[in-house]
Amino acid sequence: LGPYHLSSLRSLPTSPPDLQAMIRAKKYKSRKVPKVDLFRKRGSDYSDFAYREAVTKLKYLLAESYTPVTVHKFSSTGSTYKPTYTLANPYENSSINESSYIPPLKMTTLTPPKRPDITFDVAPEYSTYLRKQEDYIQQLEKEGRTCREELARLLSKVRQVIDENDRLKNESKLNGSGIETEEESEIEEKEKRVRCKHTCSAPNIVYESRISELEAQLTQARLELRKAQDEAFLAKTKSYESSTPDTNKQIEALQRERDELNATISNLQMLVNQLRDKEASATLKVKRSLDVVDQAHFDKNQIERLNGDLAAQWDTANRLNLELDRARRTESELRREISQRNAVIDELKKELSMKTSNLQTEALTAGAEKESLESELSAQKLAVERAERAGRQESARLQAEVTSLRQRLDRADSDLLHSRKENLRLTENISTLEKEMELAKLSKDSSTSKEPKRSDELTNMIKEMDSKHAQSVAELEGMIQSQTQLMEKLKSECQNLTLRLEDANAKHKRRRRKRISK
Repeated sequence: LGPYHLSSLRSLPTSPPDLQAMIRAKKYKSRKVPKVDLFRKRGSDYSDFAYREAVTKLKYLLAESYTPVTVHKFSSTGSTYKPTYTLANPYENSSINESSYIPPLKMTTLTPPKRPDITFDVAPEYSTYLRKQEDYIQQLEKEGRTCREELARLLSKVRQVIDENDRLKNESKLNGSGIETEEESEIEEKEKRVRCKHTCSAPNIVYESRISELEAQLTQARLELRKAQDEAFLAKTKSYESSTPDTNKQIEALQRERDELNATISNLQMLVNQLRDKEASATLKVKRSLDVVDQAHFDKNQIERLNGDLAAQWDTANRLNLELDRARRTESELRREISQRNAVIDELKKELSMKTSNLQTEALTAGAEKESLESELSAQKLAVERAERAGRQESARLQAEVTSLRQRLDRADSDLLHSRKENLRLTENISTLEKEMELAKLSKDSSTSKEPKRSDELTNMIKEMDSKHAQSVAELEGMIQSQTQLMEKLKSECQNLTLRLEDANAKHKRRRRKRISK
């Protein structure tokens, strides 16, 4: 690492967003790897990612503490830490002098010089930086835990709000409001989307902004629902109030009409009573004259009625005789049908007895088949249990193979990043070789008639170029193998550096305690 990376490391910010921005900027500038590959290999846990980045920077800081470093000055003065030489945070202010800016150095295979024994005196700026990094790691762990707790709490709140909204909607439907707008349907769709989103690794700011938006939408939906309910209630009350005066007027008019009609009815009853009295006296006189006439008419009608009754009785007697003959004929037909049905029933009884005997024999054979099938079923169950045990063992074996293959895939991805650069270089060499071959072919075509010896030279040149290409391919394979070996060496060195860093930190803490006790 160069002095540019050292200055950015010593002025490391203490907030997670700044740290993440700095890490991304450094990765894009130093390695120049495509954006897709970086995000493909990035872990999902934010706190673990920041912890790993902080540990690697501490390793590089410890490695550079043994060698003298010439530090370049930046124009920004926003760094909080100021040692004897001038250092600044290049990420706090974007105004960097072009003359003092050094681009990031490419990674080489050179190993650092041999370091002395671990028992050394750490500079005060490094000790303060180590303390800051310890506090920062603890702060990151606390923030990760609090972020998960807040996410669970906010999800529970969102569920409660959704349940309350559903309950209010059901109550509004039962009360007969019947108000459903397009905005409420959009809110329901957004709430369904919120139920499916359970991400636990994003920063706390994203959660708070999303939940504030949802709460604002829910409050707006509640206000609109209440407004619609109030409008419906006001409309009902207005309609009721507007209808009552008309009905009262109608009732009063009807009551007046009823009173008037009752008065007219009482007057008419008095007149009717007077007319009845007059008619009673007249009817007594008329009755006496009409009794004789009525008696004569009554006798005449009685005779006519008796003659009609006699003719009707003769007609009924003739009809009854005809019905009696018809009943006798139907009775004889029914007797014949009963005899035929009895014969059919006897035949059916015989067939039923034959079928029952056949069914009994079939039941016996079915019972024997059932016993054989039960024995086969028990055997099949045992075979299925054996197959399940074998399948479980096979699945366990396949899972182990899958884990091993995933580890190998991760290693292959890391090797692929290093081999892409070599592939690009080789493609450029191939393109140049093809151009040379085309030029050789053109020169060969032009000189075939004049110089036959030149064709032999060109063939020799082509053969030499093919051999060089084969050598370049072999060199590329050797470089890929050397890169893999180098990665393994670097991993082992990183592990050793972490152990040494932890030992140095522990020794520094012990020395500090001793100084404080003195």
